[in-house]
Amino acid sequence: MPQAIQSVVCMVDFSSFGSLVVGHGVALARRAGVRLYLIHVVHDPQDGLHPTAVFERGGDLTHLNAAARRRIGALMTHAPVDWEAVVRFGDTVEQTVAFVNRLPPSPVVSASHGVSGFRRLFIGTVVERLTRVLNRPMLVVKPTDGEDDHRANGFRRAVIGLDRHGYWRHLAPLLPLLQPDRASRIHLVHAMERPMDIVVPDADAKSYGQVQQALQDRLENGLCKQARRLFPHVGAPAVWVAPGVPQEMVMHVAREQNADMIAVGVHRSGGMGRWISGSTTEALLRRSPCSVLTVPEPAGGKSEGGGTG
Repeated sequence: MPQAIQSVVCMVDFSSFGSLVVGHGVALARRAGVRLYLIHVVHDPQDGLHPTAVFERGGDLTHLNAAARRRIGALMTHAPVDWEAVVRFGDTVEQTVAFVNRLPPSPVVSASHGVSGFRRLFIGTVVERLTRVLNRPMLVVKPTDGEDDHRANGFRRAVIGLDRHGYWRHLAPLLPLLQPDRASRIHLVHAMERPMDIVVPDADAKSYGQVQQALQDRLENGLCKQARRLFPHVGAPAVWVAPGVPQEMVMHVAREQNADMIAVGVHRSGGMGRWISGSTTEALLRRSPCSVLTVPEPAGGKSEGGGTG
């Protein structure tokens, strides 16, 4: 098995494209040969007449539990995987994280429901909140515009955003399950947000632009070698290194290459400033033209092997 995962978790909210999300979860679990957990969280169930929480006073929670399990069962009719329905009550993020943390290594499959303005500023979306606290990879599926979506059979064109933390390397064991053959293509994108300040031999004899170009070429060659070693299951990867803003450059390449997935590392940092400006990951989750795979920083905040260089 190409991936050291032992299960897959699929978040089910019974939305209009819930079957699409479940389809991706089923396909991933089937390729990995592991159990699929389908979790549905009933968020603060409310009484229909009064703004109070529903308690187990007349079998209300039992009824909601049974109804959710029936709906999950309908989604999983004839699914060719070993699966289990999980129903929880409370905050969606808290309950999902608590459940996932009890499992062995398990990627999470979800979908994004966008909110904007002050509501996003103070609470964010469920997906954005999950990326801040979840210590597992998360595939955020975006539906196509009225077209049949066959991407559950594998993403063929992936754009991987690189940064100095190097968390993108942790994609290596997971990507073969998402890109199943050598017909798939990977585009690695590294945006240089500031000039590289490194002394090179004979720098005095060269212009500033030549020095920067030489360093850019060296970085690009190094990334090509790393990508060929880390992703042997696909053809020759393309590497894009240029000055720019990370999320803008990643989205530009994704649109230009008609990508069906963007993968990005998650570097957790706190503070109101981050909430106001938003992170690269959250910008991609809100504006990406395709599905997004997030990979969290490892425990301790250090990636094996360092950054992109």
